[in-house]
Amino acid sequence: MGGMVAAWAVGEGIVIWRAWKVRKAPPMPGQLLATSALFILLALLAESDRARPLAVTLAWGFDLAAFLNIAPAVITGAGKLKTSPTGPDASGKPAPKVSTA
Repeated sequence: MGGMVAAWAVGEGIVIWRAWKVRKAPPMPGQLLATSALFILLALLAESDRARPLAVTLAWGFDLAAFLNIAPAVITGAGKLKTSPTGPDASGKPAPKVSTA
């Protein structure tokens, strides 16, 4: 179970780092709850001896996917992390409304 706990801790760290980098604030409780729920379900799957390697691989795979989602901004320093298209821009002003008519 050590691999699952380590994968959970790394995943939570990625979520916290990303929230701090994007919003300069801790992550919303729902973000931490959702990631913890995913790892709890994988830990339940890991209780089976035959499914343990799959569960641990999936846990680290989710961590790798989350890291690769933020890696370009971290490595190159170019661009910003993706934010919601409907959220405020860097100046704090709301996003402009675009009409299709």
